Amino acid sequence: MKCRVGPMTRAEQAKRTKQAVLNTARQLFADRGFAGTSLQDIADAMGVQKANVYYYFKTKAAILHALLDERVSALEALLESFESEASSEVRRERMIAAYVDNAVTAYRTVAPVDFADPAVRAQPEVKERVDALMGRFAAAVLDRQPTVDQLAGLAFLQDLKPALRALDALPDDELRAALARLCHRLLA
Repeated sequence: MKCRVGPMTRAEQAKRTKQAVLNTARQLFADRGFAGTSLQDIADAMGVQKANVYYYFKTKAAILHALLDERVSALEALLESFESEASSEVRRERMIAAYVDNAVTAYRTVAPVDFADPAVRAQPEVKERVDALMGRFAAAVLDRQPTVDQLAGLAFLQDLKPALRALDALPDDELRAALARLCHRLLA
């Protein structure tokens, strides 16, 4: 295996800069909301000119779509791994555990974008992808004819951030257990 010690190529630098834009935007969207963040805010937080951000993303919506791709792709992979599970009870258990684990990991490691934010949901592509993802999740964990209570519980589970913030002091294993119990109650 070769280990290159020299300077980064332009492609490597471009990839790193693009990821830095996404990381900065993710943090600002989490702190200020999508509507409260501009391309200039992102550039200022990075210490670069707005043109540098614009080079990689022409609009704030393009940044949001890239962040959506990161998050939704991970959740879609989880869904695909469990959808073929024959037993609905086993599928439900595994889906809830994976969903909770994903939510806790994202909460603890990166500032997740709030896809329930009305300004974010106003973006047609975001709404379509999130709705499709939640539809697949519902089909995997709910009965064929879900009750109104189950549908309301599923709607609540689309945004676990209030629960995560309220239980922030718990160790991760206790937080996961508490959220899993909450999911089971809401989807019962």
